[in-house]
Amino acid sequence: MKFAQLFILVLAFFIIKPASAGLLVEPVVGYNFGKVDVNGSSNFTGPSYGGRLGYQNLGFQLGLDYLRSSMDVDSNKFKENVTANEYAGFVGFEFPILLRVYAGYIFSATGNSKYKTDLGGGAGTQTYDLKLTDGTGTKFGVGFTALPFLDINFEYRTGQFDTAKVGSTKLDDKTKYQSFMVGVSLPFVL
Repeated sequence: MKFAQLFILVLAFFIIKPASAGLLVEPVVGYNFGKVDVNGSSNFTGPSYGGRLGYQNLGFQLGLDYLRSSMDVDSNKFKENVTANEYAGFVGFEFPILLRVYAGYIFSATGNSKYKTDLGGGAGTQTYDLKLTDGTGTKFGVGFTALPFLDINFEYRTGQFDTAKVGSTKLDDKTKYQSFMVGVSLPFVL
């Protein structure tokens, strides 16, 4: 019986992380799958990278989040690559059993793209510059600690860009998006 209690105590020592307070530095790399509503719904995929910088104490986390994405949008009307930048504030909690949850508010997002559209009738193609600004949204995530200092994250983001311009022409519609990201991160508490 004492052997079983000792075994559980030793196992708990290796599984449960000690509480620590300090600066949280967390580089992030991931891959996105989602939908964007630009003149109809279109699918997109592509990689992202960025990081989180904040404070952690007793499992609670608070800080800022940056994410840069390069997404290939595929529609029946056009194909394009959109580069997006998102800045967010986040709060989270790291449980002592290898699980973390977090949520964030995207307070600034922008997107840029050059896309080609077929003019039809053999007239060739036209290239346009698309600029998306005034983006806001939310994000929710769950992270699992697979190895020490390596988290596997599943994140859901939704938001919209209030302003869209093609060249100097402002579009009337807001551009909405939803995205799932699967990624890895290296959280360090210094």
